[in-house]
Order: sequence, then C-alpha cells, then structure tokens
Amino acid sequence: MKSRNLILHLIFLVIAVVQLYGSWIESRTLEYIAKPLILLWIAVFFLLNTRPAARRWLVVLAFFFSWIGDLLLMFAWKNDLFFFAGVGSFFCSQVTYILVFLTYRLAPGRGLIQLKPVWVIPFILYFGLLYSILLPDLEGMMIPVVSIYAVTLIGMSIAAVNRHGRVKNREFVLVMSGALMFLVSDSLLAINKFVTEIPRGGFLVILTYIAAQYLIMRGLAGECKDD
Repeated sequence: MKSRNLILHLIFLVIAVVQLYGSWIESRTLEYIAKPLILLWIAVFFLLNTRPAARRWLVVLAFFFSWIGDLLLMFAWKNDLFFFAGVGSFFCSQVTYILVFLTYRLAPGRGLIQLKPVWVIPFILYFGLLYSILLPDLEGMMIPVVSIYAVTLIGMSIAAVNRHGRVKNREFVLVMSGALMFLVSDSLLAINKFVTEIPRGGFLVILTYIAAQYLIMRGLAGECKDD
C-alpha cells in the first residue's frame, strides 16, 4: 500500500505542479488539463485508502460537488451563469462537508463549539470583516448568492472546529487546517473577483484550494479507516 500511495502522490504532484504553473502564467489550456484531475485524484485516493463505511459515500459526494464546481468556474470568464452555478455546486459541497463533520464522532459528548461557544466569535468577526469588504462592490443577485455561500463556508469551518475532542487529534488537525485553508482560498477568490485584483491572485487561490481539499481528504480518510 505504501508503494502504491507513493506512486499516487507522485501523480498528484505532477497534477498540482501543472495546475499551479498554469495559474502562475495564466494559461487556461493548462488549467483545463489539470484542474479537473485534482478532485478526481482526491476521490480515488480516498476510496483506495478507506474501508466501506456508512458515511464514506457522503464524503465522496462532497468531492463530487466540488469537482462540478471546479468545472463550472473554469468557464466563469465566459458568462456569470457559470459562476453562479459553480458557487451553487460548492454550496452543496460545503453543506455535505458540514453533515460529515457533525455526524461523525469517536468519543461521546459535545464538541468544542458546543462546550465553549466563545470560539464562534473569531468566525463571526471574520465574516463581518469579509462582508464589509465585499458588500460595497456587490450588486443584484451577487449579494444574496455571495452572502449565503459565505455563511455556509463559515459554518463549515465552525463544524470542523467543533470536532475537537470528538475525533482523534491528528484527524482533527488535518480537517480543521483544510477547512481554514478553504476559508482563505474562497476569501481570496471573492476579493480578487469583486474588489481588487490581487497580484498572482489566481495562483494563491488554487494553491490554498488544493491544500484545503487534500488536507480534508487525508483527515477524513484516517477516520474512515476507524469506522
């Protein structure tokens, strides 16, 4: 299994490097080649490294929605409908992740947020700051679309943090780190699209996005081995 996973990681490294290089030089051709492979690889690696479990396919469903979102957002430059559809797919992905995070636990009892609600405050403050930055540049349908997605994204991060004490520490750290990277990635994407162009913004967005999905997958894969 170790040799198989090493080969798989070498393949993933090639995919990631092609995607990151394509983002760095702003090549849509390289993006069209590499980006669809990111979530496909993540789903395959997850399935090969987990046992059949009750929530295994719920995790794969989250990967699927993200994959559809990736495909749609690649064409957002052509028409805003692709952007709306892509955000909708990622909304479904975030909701699915929330369900996974809330329903799985190794230890009985409540999670960190339930025991200490004060940990919600940093996320509320972050949402308020991000929304205050974005709102002046949003108009029409963008306002409810971005608002609903932002709430869901923050909710996913809160659900990830709430897992503390309910799962093994390694898996908690991996998933929490991935959720926070997701938050950073989508924040950069929103600022880059609606407010101001960030130098190498596309590169930073995809870099943090790849890290987010990979970390979440590795954490959940570790948990599904224990089911």
